[in-house]
Amino acid sequence: MAVPQIQIQSTPARLGLNIDRGEQTIRQPKAQQSIQQPKADMSIQQRPGKLTIDQTKAWHNIDLKNALLRTKDTAQVGEQKWMQGIARVSSEGDELMKIENGGNPIASQAERNSGFDFDIQLGRTPVNELVDLHYQPGEADISVQRNEPIINVERRDPETSFQQGKVGTYMQQYPDIQIDWKV
Repeated sequence: MAVPQIQIQSTPARLGLNIDRGEQTIRQPKAQQSIQQPKADMSIQQRPGKLTIDQTKAWHNIDLKNALLRTKDTAQVGEQKWMQGIARVSSEGDELMKIENGGNPIASQAERNSGFDFDIQLGRTPVNELVDLHYQPGEADISVQRNEPIINVERRDPETSFQQGKVGTYMQQYPDIQIDWKV
C-alpha cells in the first residue's frame, strides 16, 4: 500500500534595505586672542654725590700759603733768627772780652757782619698724595611698578551641520509556499 506524501516547499521572504548614510560635520574656528603687555612704570631719582677736594697741602708744598699761615711761618723764622742773633751777639761779646788774647776781633766781626746771607727756597711740585679727595656717592631711589598684561579672548562656538540619513525598505524576495501531494 502506498501512503500518500505531502511535499512542502517554502521560499522565505527577504527584505532589502536602501541606506543613505547621514552626515555630520563639526568645525571649530580658532578663538580671537590679543595680548598686550604695558611697559612697567619705572622712576629713578638720583641724589647728586658729594666730591670734596682739599689741595691745601699741595699749595703749601709750592709755597703758596694764606696770610695766616704765612704770618705764622714768618713768626717762627723770626724767632729762630732772633735766637741765632742772641747767640751770635753773646759769642761776639765773649770774643771782645778776650781781646787781650790777641788778634783783631772788632775787624773780624765787622767783616763777618758786613754782608748778609739769605737763600730762596723755591716751592716744590705738588704730587698726587698731597691732594685729599673724598667722594660720597648719592643714594638712588628706584621705583618699579609692573603692569598686568591685558588679555582679550573672543571665543567662537563650534559650527555643526547634520544631514539626516534615510533608510528605505523593499521586498527583495517575496515569500512563497508550495504544497504538493505525491502518491
